[in-house]
Amino acid sequence: MAEINDIYKAFCDSTGISTDSRNCPDEAMFVALKGENFDGNKYVEEVLLKGAKYAITNNPNLAHLKNVFIVEDTLKTLQELAQFHRRQLSFPIISITGTNGKTTTKELINAVLSEKFKTKATKGNFNNHIGVPLTLLSFTKEMAMGIVEMGANHIGEIGLLCAIAEPDYCIITNVGKAHLEGFGSFEGVKKAKGEMYDYAAKNDKLIFINHENSHLQEMATQNKLRFEFGRKTDIEVQLTNAAPFVKINWTDKQLNKEYNTSTNLIGAYNLENINAAIAIGRYFNISPEAINHAISSYQPTNNRSQFINSKNNRIIMDAYNANPSSMAVALDNFNQIQENKKWIILGGMKELGNDSLSEHKKLIKTIDDCEFSKVLLIGDEFSGINGSYNHFSNNNDCINFIKQNPPKEAYILIKGSRSNKLEELLPFL
Repeated sequence: MAEINDIYKAFCDSTGISTDSRNCPDEAMFVALKGENFDGNKYVEEVLLKGAKYAITNNPNLAHLKNVFIVEDTLKTLQELAQFHRRQLSFPIISITGTNGKTTTKELINAVLSEKFKTKATKGNFNNHIGVPLTLLSFTKEMAMGIVEMGANHIGEIGLLCAIAEPDYCIITNVGKAHLEGFGSFEGVKKAKGEMYDYAAKNDKLIFINHENSHLQEMATQNKLRFEFGRKTDIEVQLTNAAPFVKINWTDKQLNKEYNTSTNLIGAYNLENINAAIAIGRYFNISPEAINHAISSYQPTNNRSQFINSKNNRIIMDAYNANPSSMAVALDNFNQIQENKKWIILGGMKELGNDSLSEHKKLIKTIDDCEFSKVLLIGDEFSGINGSYNHFSNNNDCINFIKQNPPKEAYILIKGSRSNKLEELLPFL
């Protein structure tokens, strides 16, 4: 079997790592991963013929091919290669996880730190046992700082990702009810996310922590190295407006100065994400002026709290992630916006296991307590519990309803998980 030292030398001689046989760059190193519905080992010869320089496979029948490394487990090798590469990098890495807000917080932190340093952060949602190694392997020695997002849907995953990335700084945005099928309960969520604090405590790494979040404080009792932000700390952020875009003022008590800025973010719940980015920026001595520039310039993408001015309506598109806690804050924020004609279109929440029915009932109760002109619910999760609201089993049925009842000059919140594909509704709104 191939040794990791030899594989790393070849990696350094390549243009980078690829796991996609359909789109492997010239001179790259192809890693043949295997999943339930695919097997990259079948395409090793084809990829090499198309221009890949090296390949890693677990198929011993390909040993005769030039520049092919035979290993027992290609995924494990990818992870070991990423860890080996990380140890060659001298710059600090910040790891980030949480139930809600981790991607927005990651993007804000990257925007703030890039005002002073050459940084790189996880692209999109490359935050799992494959995405994190690929992120690390994209880091170069010319960088000054890396930001690595870590996601999980079962206990033990964050611990594994921390072991691979060996971060110098850690932040958990929050903990809430999500992926309960894998975590088992809210306590399971706390245990899984808390693996990042466990890593930091064991390895004497500093955590950035929200002073006001009682769950996080309870989870971090072993963490002596910490930088706190939030109310009654040195870095305190206050909301001045959220209708719909968030405006803030913030105080750096060390400088005894107050600052304010506007953002392109929607929802008061983004205040914590902004506070984290400001705190980390000040920890690394980014000037307040540069911090404000970064935060005010940041534009959310990928259906994450995006504001869309369509021909007929104003739309808040927040259809990348949905769980009980993110649904609750989104509905609360939308309910507080002073508009006469407000629609909400919600997709069913996924991966809640045995809690799915009770959590969707709670969601309906929340909607009952709000004042919305029209409520459209999509997905089997709402079957039998939607009360007097419009319910559709799929997007096409909802689209047909919208065609027959087109909203005009309405304020519309679209909220759901990525798997709901609620962006399919946009052309009809």
